[in-house]
Amino acid sequence: MIDRTHAGLRCHTLQLVRTVKGDLPRGSQGTAIYEINNLGRHLILVGWDNGISVPVFPREIELHHEYAAPLP
Repeated sequence: MIDRTHAGLRCHTLQLVRTVKGDLPRGSQGTAIYEINNLGRHLILVGWDNGISVPVFPREIELHHEYAAPLP
């Protein structure tokens, strides 16, 4: 089930995150799109400022609750 509770929240990576579309260095910025549970794993799909959209584990990012970006 898709959860859009945190949709639009800005976030950044807490560490280097390796993805199938390329590496996200520590401090990479993005916007949460939705959260999903898949095969027993909780993931957050993020649209990164470098143009890719990939899911990450919640422990790999920090959400900024004080600012929500408008979704396209």
